[in-house]
Amino acid sequence: MTKIKLCGLTRVEDAESANLAGPDWVGFVFDAGRHFLTDEAAAAIRKALRPDIPAVGVFVNDDPAHIEALAARGVIQAVQLHGNEPEDYLRALRRKLRCPFIRVVSVKSTEDVLRWQDTAADYLLLDHGKGGTGRSFDWALIPPMKKPWFMAGGIGLDNLEAALAYHPWGVDISSGAETDGLKDRKKMIRLVETVRRFPEGI
Repeated sequence: MTKIKLCGLTRVEDAESANLAGPDWVGFVFDAGRHFLTDEAAAAIRKALRPDIPAVGVFVNDDPAHIEALAARGVIQAVQLHGNEPEDYLRALRRKLRCPFIRVVSVKSTEDVLRWQDTAADYLLLDHGKGGTGRSFDWALIPPMKKPWFMAGGIGLDNLEAALAYHPWGVDISSGAETDGLKDRKKMIRLVETVRRFPEGI
């Protein structure tokens, strides 16, 4: 069944909207940008979130101790690495944290994807570049995948069905779930409903 992750929650009311929409994952961004969360803000959103919806912490070349602390507090239940973290960094974290890991690939060519096929991460996430930009990469560059993978970058209600036609393991949506820069409850619900209508893709 295709999964859906709604990334970039910034307010407690976003958690309340996610509770109604029922995505498979949500994302908390701990990197500078418009979706940035302090640890305490993320903890408050996590507290308001349904226990059965895991939160993915999105990090860019962060201190591993920070990631470990957030996981230990129960603020995050998965780790997404969005920088140029080496495999040694990822493997060291895996030895300490028993949670899923997502490795983000900025796709400019098919080779960009192929070189990460053997990463120690559980999942790959294919994106245009820095997350939350609302821009898509060239989906024709996606090669046959060895690992479960998320499609991200510029996905919204207008092109979600087209994205599902590529049969990703999951879709990751941030700005496509927003209106005027804030999460939109109606869009969040409609996005999840659309994915649920096509459980195996289109």
